[in-house]
Amino acid sequence: MELNKSNIMVATDGSQASKQAFFQAVEFFEYKNIFNQIIVAHVSDESKTYLPFEFQSTTIYEDYKIELLSRVIDFPLFIFQYPEANYQLVFQEKAQGQENIRNQILSIAGDLNVSYLIVGFNGRKGIKQDVTVLGQTVRNSVYNSKVPLIAVKKLYKRDETNGFKFVVCIDGSKKSYKSLESAVALSFDERDSLLICFAPTPDREAFGTTIKTKVEEFMAKYQRKWQYKQLDPSYRAIENVIEMINNSDDLDFVVFGSNGYRAQLESKTFFGSTADELLKRAKANIIMVP
Repeated sequence: MELNKSNIMVATDGSQASKQAFFQAVEFFEYKNIFNQIIVAHVSDESKTYLPFEFQSTTIYEDYKIELLSRVIDFPLFIFQYPEANYQLVFQEKAQGQENIRNQILSIAGDLNVSYLIVGFNGRKGIKQDVTVLGQTVRNSVYNSKVPLIAVKKLYKRDETNGFKFVVCIDGSKKSYKSLESAVALSFDERDSLLICFAPTPDREAFGTTIKTKVEEFMAKYQRKWQYKQLDPSYRAIENVIEMINNSDDLDFVVFGSNGYRAQLESKTFFGSTADELLKRAKANIIMVP
């Protein structure tokens, strides 16, 4: 599966976490150029006159324009410089009537029809003492984004032998298969691999054979390195998933839908408890598909 060529957007507030999110976006952007543009978006609030120099809009603009986007970047395969056609800086003031900056960022992502919105897991205030407490930007984005969201906790890079490793949480719901499609599209490098994981509750253990067959049929269409794994049944199946992710040294991204099978049965659209637990507790970077 290939993405229809579109854009990948990074929301920045000038923090180190958002710079890290930018560099993660670059890792997806540069090898085969599956996106037309990499967009850096920032919304400022003129009422926040107390912000330090490094968090002011003009400083952030110059930082990304000069230090990041216009510089020559040395990658393992080649050296290149971004032509202006490959990036866009979208810097706006908070609009009148807009409830908050975070919603305006989501509006920009929608208006530009981006394929992915990328944010840092933390903001200007840095890592919280309780790492499971979400920052306002991440919380607002995962609950309200209409496009797939990548929340970056750590910068991962491909090297000469190792690519990205994605774990895809699948439960038989339409959104979980949509998540698998997203992971396949992003795992375009021959070094990348997928671990497709079904973690059933006891009442759904028997669905494993059907899900595995459907996954095999889907993956047969693509040249990807992948494996399927069914975890032991548990009424707290999410604990098994998180334990597997956090005990692994080589799982870089966890991919999941904003809600799952039970929400689909009940025609509900809320952000599910499984997605919430993964977002807060999995040490891997998050790819959430709405």
